[in-house]
Amino acid sequence: MVAYIFPPLARAGVHRTVRFVRYLAPLGWDITVLTADEAHYPFNSPVDRELLKKIPATVKVESTKIFHGTTKLFSLKSRVNGKAPAPKPAAEKLAENLKTAPPKNNSNREDAPASRKKRRSLWQRSKDLISDLTTIPDKEVNWLPYALRAALRLHRRENFDVIYSTAPPFTGHLIAYLVKKFTGLPWVADFRDPWARAPWKADLMEGTIRGRAAEVLEAKFVHAADRVILNTEWAANDFAKFYGDAAAKKFVVIPNGFDPEDFSTLNFPPKPSRKLVMTHTGSLYRKRDPGHFFEALGKLLATGQIKSAEIELRFVGGIAPELYSSFQYAEALQKILRVIPPVSHREALVFQADSDVLLILQPGTSVSIPGKIFEYIAMRKKILALTPAGATADVVRNHRLGLVLDPEDLAGIQRALLQLVEEFRRGGITAPAVDGAFHKYDGVTLTRELHDELLRCMKKNSRANSDSALKIEN
Repeated sequence: MVAYIFPPLARAGVHRTVRFVRYLAPLGWDITVLTADEAHYPFNSPVDRELLKKIPATVKVESTKIFHGTTKLFSLKSRVNGKAPAPKPAAEKLAENLKTAPPKNNSNREDAPASRKKRRSLWQRSKDLISDLTTIPDKEVNWLPYALRAALRLHRRENFDVIYSTAPPFTGHLIAYLVKKFTGLPWVADFRDPWARAPWKADLMEGTIRGRAAEVLEAKFVHAADRVILNTEWAANDFAKFYGDAAAKKFVVIPNGFDPEDFSTLNFPPKPSRKLVMTHTGSLYRKRDPGHFFEALGKLLATGQIKSAEIELRFVGGIAPELYSSFQYAEALQKILRVIPPVSHREALVFQADSDVLLILQPGTSVSIPGKIFEYIAMRKKILALTPAGATADVVRNHRLGLVLDPEDLAGIQRALLQLVEEFRRGGITAPAVDGAFHKYDGVTLTRELHDELLRCMKKNSRANSDSALKIEN
């Protein structure tokens, strides 16, 4: 298993891999995980050592170095110029900043990018070009030389039957692709997220060297892999439409899910019902901007339709600095808003359990589903999902989990918030029926689906080798 994101690294996607490793082992698999050494994680990487306890003792973990030469080169240039790069403000300090920062007017949010369009120096343009060339397929490409060497050495020792790789980062797929080329082993490529046509990356990738490289490499991976796993039907349909019917035969949908053990071992304290608690757990970045949601809620608070004493809003997890302004833009919100720095996965589950409504922010894409939604399902909590028509909206609507609003629909968001508050006033938020989602997204069930696909790949490869041997004999 080639998995850059693996415990103790706690970046997005880690829980899918942990579930697969945890529940494949009891099915008889002898697993070796190839990952990056913690000592070489990028600065400020989130770490959760509790996740290591979920890895079975029988699983072998091989961690390798990461080359950091390019990063050091740029840092050296800055130091020579007397301009050591200023560290980004830590997400943990946002809560403190909110206490002292003046409320910001959100009316100029759309104009912000224009103010940043300054003429770049020759050095900056050269640096951007070098950065593009040295981050193909992504920033983690510097792991490749160490990981590839380790993978081939491990194969000589272990004699693997099948390769599984998970991405992003897509360097993991590149490593698996090269290992397959060298060894002929069957390969299962798990796309946790879209890549070359990811909607949220369009403005960054279109017309760039990295964008073109993503298109070329994705095609190579799709055609070389024996199975391509997508985690939503929408993503699978997008891949099938782009790559055609022949390639689509190898596409398999295995959605994200939840680990049932996480919920059987947690003891949740009873929640007092003094106010409606709405919680978002997980990181906010790129287009996951709560600005429109804050605008809608802020107007309801300002007009008195919702009282600040009857609602509490929690954001638990990392917040990208570029989104700080959204949290500082309405004084009324600051009275009800709690920003909690990143916590362990177990602590995040406790925050979910201590809530009445769980919030999903998934704008800008129809093909992917945030992993937290499956934990929300296991919690049996009502969901407020701000997302366009697509995979996330389908999950909430099909299983009657809560309310779905377009992220741009301010009036609709206001109506939904009022509806939830009025329901709470009448005696509390009713838990959703869930409608079969428990079984569908149970991590044990989903791991059995991966188990079956791995076996199919091995059998197909075995038949192909037998056919080749017969041709040689004849």
